[in-house]
Amino acid sequence: MDVLAQRFQPLADAVTKVLDPFRAVPKPAHAPLWEGDVGKFHLAFYPEQFYLQGALIALALLYALAAWFGRWRNRRIANQFAETYAHALRAEFALVGAGDDRSLLVWNGAADAMLFASGRRGVDALQATIQLAPRHDLLKRVGGFLYDYLWLPSTPVEVQDRVAFAFRLPHVEKRTLGTFALIDKHALQHVRKDRFDLLFAKVADAENANSQRALDERFAIASEHGELTDRFLGEVGARGDEQRKRIGLVEAINGPAGRFLESIVVTDQPESRPASASSPSVDRVVVTLRLPRSVRDTEATFPVLAAALDIIDALYLASLGRSTLLALRPETQNSLKKTRIEVAKALEEQAAQFADADEQEEREEARRKAQQEKFEKLTPAEQAKRKQIEKKRAQRKLQQTQTVRRR
Repeated sequence: MDVLAQRFQPLADAVTKVLDPFRAVPKPAHAPLWEGDVGKFHLAFYPEQFYLQGALIALALLYALAAWFGRWRNRRIANQFAETYAHALRAEFALVGAGDDRSLLVWNGAADAMLFASGRRGVDALQATIQLAPRHDLLKRVGGFLYDYLWLPSTPVEVQDRVAFAFRLPHVEKRTLGTFALIDKHALQHVRKDRFDLLFAKVADAENANSQRALDERFAIASEHGELTDRFLGEVGARGDEQRKRIGLVEAINGPAGRFLESIVVTDQPESRPASASSPSVDRVVVTLRLPRSVRDTEATFPVLAAALDIIDALYLASLGRSTLLALRPETQNSLKKTRIEVAKALEEQAAQFADADEQEEREEARRKAQQEKFEKLTPAEQAKRKQIEKKRAQRKLQQTQTVRRR
C-alpha cells in the first residue's frame, strides 16, 4: 500500500494545488468590509477571500463589454457603407432595401448583413452580402489570429471585412454566358477555394497577359474561352483599345477602385457544386470588394459598380440581338455548350453512383436488421452457440488474410 500511495502522491498534490483557491480561507485579522445578520445567520464579507471569484466575474464582464462593443462597431461599419451605397443604387434600381433608410440592411447575426435591390432592366435582383470580422467574439478572433500565425495555412481562417454584390440576370435559353473572372492575385487561392463556377475558367499564366491588355498587374485573368477575354478586356494591343473603352472595365479597376476589388466574376454556373445536372443554371455577375472604411473610399469604388452595370446592359442587349458588344460567335457558343454537356454527364454519373451506394447501404441495413430480429428470437443457448460460430468464422478469415499477406 505504501508503494501505491507513493506512486499516486504527485497526482494528489497536483489536485490539491488546483483546489486550494476554492478551499475555505481562514478569517482575516482585520475587520470585514461588511458584517451583519441575515435572518438567523450572522454574515461577514472579506473581499480577499473571493479574489478568484472576483477575477472570474471581471473577466465575464470584460467579455460581455467586448461583445457589445464589437457588435456596435460592426453595425456602424455596415450601416455607413450601406447608406453611402444606397444613393448610387437608387439611381439604378427602383427599390433598394425595404424602401426606407431605416431598413436598408437585413442582419443575420452580429457579423453578416444583406442589402437587396430590384427593379432594373437586365437584372432580376441584386443581393449584396456584407461579411464582417467577428469583432463581437473575442475568443474566435484570438483563436483565428493564433491559428493563422502559428500554422500559416494557405487560406487564412480569420475573416476580413468584405462585401459581395451578386447580380442575378434573367436566364436566356439560347445564351451560354460562359465564365470569366478578374481576381486579385493576393486573394486568388481564397477566391477559387471550393468554387464550382471557377473550375470552368483557366488562369492566364503568360507573363505579358496583363500588359497586352493594359490591365493592372495586381489582377489575374481567369477565362473559359479566349473570346470571352477579348470581349471583356479587348483584343491584344491597340486592336482592343476601342473595346476596352466601350466596356470600361479595365479603366475602372486600374483606377482607385482597384485597391478594393477582390474579384469580379461573370458566370452561368452555381458557386457550389450542384447535386445533379438537373439543377437550374443561374446567370450572375458577382463583384467582391474589400469593405471600405470611409465615405470617401466607398465613393471611390463606384466606378467598379458602374462598369459591372454596363456589362450587364451589354449582356442584356446581346441576348435581345440589339448589340454585338459582348455577343459571342456561334462556334464559341457551341464550345461552351459542349463543355456543359460533358459536365452534366459527369454529374449524372456521380449522382447515379451515390444513389447506388445509398441503395446498397439501405439493403445492407435491412439485412442486418432482419438478422438481428431473427437472432433475438432464439433461445439463450442457441444465441451462445451462434456467437461461438461467428467467432470461429472471424478467426478463420483473419488467419487466411495473414497467410495471404505472408505469401
